[in-house]
Amino acid sequence: MNEARERRGDGHRLFFALWPDPALRQALSTATREAVSQVEGNRVPPGNLHVTLAFLGSVPGSGIVDLMTVGGRDLWRRVELDFDRIEYWPKPRVLVAMPGAAPATGLAIVEGLWRSLEPLGFTREARPWWPHLTLVRRVTRPPPRGLELRLSGQPARDPGSWKLALVESLTHPEGACYKPLADWPLA
Repeated sequence: MNEARERRGDGHRLFFALWPDPALRQALSTATREAVSQVEGNRVPPGNLHVTLAFLGSVPGSGIVDLMTVGGRDLWRRVELDFDRIEYWPKPRVLVAMPGAAPATGLAIVEGLWRSLEPLGFTREARPWWPHLTLVRRVTRPPPRGLELRLSGQPARDPGSWKLALVESLTHPEGACYKPLADWPLA
């Protein structure tokens, strides 16, 4: 299937992300359950939860080795993400979990990735990086105005729960599925 896709010139839809381990993924899903129940839309399955660092778009299969080299090139520092609020963003129609501040170590990873990606021909987004977990996409019924959405409980904050990952977005009839192609521990 990948060979046919490459012959058509479609490539692989890729991004670098902070990828939570299974225990953190479950804790995040549990902590956001009540807020997610307040909206209608396409809920992001727990297996797809991540924090995007650098979106790359369509990449030919021949470029994946270079991207794996970029991911494995540095010792990336651990990132502590403290998701303390949930917001509804009307323009993209998404519900997201947000930290109060972008961690310096996360910003350093983003900068380090782009220093290696730009010479390979990738173009950085103009807007600054702000970490968030998308919980619901294509929201059809947003939360009522004035409703304060909160996380219930506190998900695990162990920075060792995250890895840097090169992830492929695969589209299926039931929705997108994210598949890590490679991952690296954060030191």
